Amino acid sequence: MELSNVNALITGGSSGIGKATAKSIIDAGGQAVIAARSKDTLEEVASEIGATALPCDVTSESEVISLVDQTIQELDDYNVLINNAGYGEFSRLVNLSATDFERQLKTNTIGAMMVARESAKHFIKNDYGNIINVSSTAGKKGFEGGTAYVASKFALGGMTECWRSELRPHNIRVMQINPSEVQTKFSKNAGQGSRPFNETKLVAGDIAETICSMLSLPDRGFIPETSVWATNPR
Repeated sequence: MELSNVNALITGGSSGIGKATAKSIIDAGGQAVIAARSKDTLEEVASEIGATALPCDVTSESEVISLVDQTIQELDDYNVLINNAGYGEFSRLVNLSATDFERQLKTNTIGAMMVARESAKHFIKNDYGNIINVSSTAGKKGFEGGTAYVASKFALGGMTECWRSELRPHNIRVMQINPSEVQTKFSKNAGQGSRPFNETKLVAGDIAETICSMLSLPDRGFIPETSVWATNPR
């Protein structure tokens, strides 16, 4: 599709990959609704990049239903969902509480499912749409301390495959991107502290560019899944 025809809802759109992707789409002539929990930050970012702000906590089913309904009203032809909302919860197995594990799944997995479900209903009616799930290389291989986060991303990958099978007959492309470490606020939000900028590691714009490339492939084809790694991080 032409990026100028993209009318996207981007969850987790107030910073990092979500913000960078929304900006890239808007700069190319498309439209973007960005969603996140923090209303003030969201509205500030929306004003900065020319997006529409719709606050939403993706763990709330009623808020998700309202979000998609409002997106359909705001955009001329809602046709792209970028499922990007998520965070990391890192703890060794012996220290991991059921509450923390459940909270991680509610955002990264169940939240993504609910936004995709409501969006798919609209896309099916139009016999066209695109869903891109932002996963992680942690969804391909586990690591020490990653039980909750890794589980949420492995589950997202499994759901992506199910949705792809169900929605292809309706001309809906379901895709997944797996970034390795990206220099955003992710580490700080995960309680691991801020890290100095490293020019050899990925930045949010790298992932935004990849997402836009996936969308810009002519509609007769699609890229089911891709991973993005830093070439030689130091």
